[in-house]
Amino acid sequence: MRQALILCLCLPGLASADSSPWETYGSACAEAIGEVPVFDCQSGAAIPITIEGTPVTDRAPGTCDRPALLDNAPDSDGQCVPFSRILDLSTDTAQIAVMCRQKRFRSADATEYDEIDVIAHNPATGATCWFQASADESGPVSGGAVPSPTRATDGSFWQSPEAVAKGDCGVCHDNDPFMYSPFVGQVWDLVPVNPFGPYAHIDAGFGFDRWPTRHFEIRDNACTACHRIGAGQTTDNYADDIKPGSCGQLTLWMTGQDVPPGADHQAARYPGSHGMPINFGLSHPAWDVTYADSSANVFSCCLDHSQDFCAVNEIDSFLDALPLR
Repeated sequence: MRQALILCLCLPGLASADSSPWETYGSACAEAIGEVPVFDCQSGAAIPITIEGTPVTDRAPGTCDRPALLDNAPDSDGQCVPFSRILDLSTDTAQIAVMCRQKRFRSADATEYDEIDVIAHNPATGATCWFQASADESGPVSGGAVPSPTRATDGSFWQSPEAVAKGDCGVCHDNDPFMYSPFVGQVWDLVPVNPFGPYAHIDAGFGFDRWPTRHFEIRDNACTACHRIGAGQTTDNYADDIKPGSCGQLTLWMTGQDVPPGADHQAARYPGSHGMPINFGLSHPAWDVTYADSSANVFSCCLDHSQDFCAVNEIDSFLDALPLR
């Protein structure tokens, strides 16, 4: 079963008691998962923006075939901004994904970004770490020679672990470190996957253990036969609002029950409106026969996880197997 890991000074390689939060968290993550290397966003693959199948590179259109489904903030250029990039920095023992996000339109050769996100994951134990650098009043962040987040000593580039934890990335990533969307799915071969592997967050005292890591084990469900679906924050009441995470808003968007912001005509009608399962390829009636009841059960559990058939359980992890001194 999952165990929240409060890493203090018991793991080898951790800095001393007067270490900065960046050093404490970075050392804990390097020990549990591995070092994240220096990287360059421009070496990543650009995520295409298309309208009715035609690439758009000269502007950020108001709607597109595969909107980002990400919170780009009201002052952004919307859900269809070209030239966000994905990098895979995985090793033999670690899965490391990087997303360099453009929230405002810039040219293809621009080296500045509005946000850089790193997810580092140990597929053997489930240990997962999160790093983020964001634009601020001084301007965007540089995507060239991005410093290693596991070797950061201060906030000169990377946000503090406390700030990242408060950003609640894990509230949406409640079933797995790496989540599919039609937007990211265009470069899915560059995203590491481990859909039924162990999953938990390295906390190190910064609040990551607040993020939900429970999932539904619904019997004979066509959706959960392919991947986990997180139960989200089961202590909160979302009766008057759509719950974030894989069982709530994402389920509605992925199954055609709601049209996401930034969706054009192609994204709002079948098959573009149904992102799951990937490359289904059959008719809308065939989708309904195969998946409609299963997706309805998922959303029902999302609204009321106390129903017996929802079978809410912790996602397994093996953080207690990490080496202790």
